[in-house]
Amino acid sequence: MTIDLKPRRRRISWLWMALVCSLAINAFVLGAFVTERLGFRHTDSGPRAVKMELRWLKDRLSPDSVTAIESSLDTLKPDVVARLQRLKTLRTELAVLAAAPEPDRAAIDEHLREIRIEVGAMQEQIQSRTFDAVLALPPDQRAALGKQPAD
Repeated sequence: MTIDLKPRRRRISWLWMALVCSLAINAFVLGAFVTERLGFRHTDSGPRAVKMELRWLKDRLSPDSVTAIESSLDTLKPDVVARLQRLKTLRTELAVLAAAPEPDRAAIDEHLREIRIEVGAMQEQIQSRTFDAVLALPPDQRAALGKQPAD
């Protein structure tokens, strides 16, 4: 009595292949989730407030021009990070004030005013430095700013 093992081997090899593919897909999904959740990004060149200001320039200027503007903003990063930390502190204090059984509306309004002032000062600093760098570019590179970007 002979038993044919070929069909069973073929079935086992497909099972192993399916298992390996499943593990690879799960590892990829898990890695993407952890990377996104922990904020690891290879292109993270600075605080989000700085990157937001550069976003509209990337579609209009050459990569070399954008790199020159980014490098001029590098000196602002410590100050922007300090401002963001201050905003975080103000928002934490604001949350404590709002959570009180009887919230002090005057103190809440004062914290909101301080937050608006800090955000405005940070935005003004970033925009001023950005346009100082833009205006330092040669006229032929700045000319692209007057054209509408392709959607």
